[in-house]
Amino acid sequence: KQWYQRRVAITAGETHKRQLQRLMGALLYVATGVENSAYKDLVDPQQWADICDMFTREACSLMGLSKESPLAITVDAGCRALPALNSIRQVMEAKQLWGLKDELPCEVELGCQFHSLFACPILRAQCTKNNPPMRLECGHVISNDALKRLTISNKVKCPYCPLETSPNDAKQIFF
Repeated sequence: KQWYQRRVAITAGETHKRQLQRLMGALLYVATGVENSAYKDLVDPQQWADICDMFTREACSLMGLSKESPLAITVDAGCRALPALNSIRQVMEAKQLWGLKDELPCEVELGCQFHSLFACPILRAQCTKNNPPMRLECGHVISNDALKRLTISNKVKCPYCPLETSPNDAKQIFF
């Protein structure tokens, strides 16, 4: 709390002095109605929507998170891709090619970049069915081969954090 006060609040006070003065002035009109004062722009619904969006963006940025929900992004990508994938499936079924390959014969436009490949950050190699990505208990992901190489006396220490666990506790991830 003190760190926030010293680091963020004081800096914001110096940076946004004029805006803070306007907000304090608007408090004088709370009882009589800010909507009928010189500060009516401060209660405009569009302003509040912009502030909410800005606050969300800044809070997510400070925490190192995406502003958009990963679930919402995934559902949106699936909804965009489904019509194209269904068309491809129908053509491939007609030509009796469906099920012969594990990949699509063409790219599907989603509006943003997605990939279903994982490259192990330890071995710098792409994961495959024989070398799948494995999630350690701490949440970090490495390849199965890297997990085997890092295992000493039935213990594996995460290369990114101090957690040490059994390699049997690692879970395979499916893309």
